[in-house]
Amino acid sequence: MRAVSIVESGVPQVSIAVDTYFPRAHLIECLRTLQAGFPTVAISLRMTTMQGGERFILEGKCALAVTITDVPEIRPDGIERQHLCDTQMVTVCAPSHPLAAIAGPIPREEFGRHIQLVVTDNQSDAEKTQQGVAGERQWWVNDLGAKHDLLRGSLCWGHMPRHMVAEDLANGTLVELQRRAWHMRPLTFMISYRRGYSFSGCESQLVTLLGNPEHCSKDAMRRAVSRKSKAGRPTTRERR
Repeated sequence: MRAVSIVESGVPQVSIAVDTYFPRAHLIECLRTLQAGFPTVAISLRMTTMQGGERFILEGKCALAVTITDVPEIRPDGIERQHLCDTQMVTVCAPSHPLAAIAGPIPREEFGRHIQLVVTDNQSDAEKTQQGVAGERQWWVNDLGAKHDLLRGSLCWGHMPRHMVAEDLANGTLVELQRRAWHMRPLTFMISYRRGYSFSGCESQLVTLLGNPEHCSKDAMRRAVSRKSKAGRPTTRERR
């Protein structure tokens, strides 16, 4: 009933599925900026992996989905994709993992001797994506947060978005591994939607924001400076 009332009242709404690899801080800043421009916007947000977002589109549960370009399309004839942005990937393990003791670039064959942690789709019939897989020794997990925890637990090695492990790399919880003659492409994110779908003004604004990380980063910095400035102001009692 609430969904019907929202449509009838003309309240702007966005239903979107976002891949868990997409930078979370950037997503939050985009939604914050969107809310400022559309104060009454109703957001339906689903976090997904691999082909999950486009499944939601085909099932009519979402109008838009942030997906990864390397993930195979479920219905190329029914879904369109548009480029959003890229994020850098890094290869990491815990400092106690055997790979961490190797100085210098590591050959792919050496990576293949150790268990790699790979994120898989929640759907059992989904087509597997093999980008960045080094060998046959793999553990599969369907949650990026769980992968992060398992990597920190020194059980495996794996590729992670740099934005998600930046703090771990800074404090030594994880270490970055150098690859020898083995290039890892950045993750390229796309916005997916039904072929022929017309974006609303609110949806168009969100897509623009999602594809422009620098814009939201500057907004976040301005807010942080503003909060710091306000925190440093004397209270009324202190001014007297």
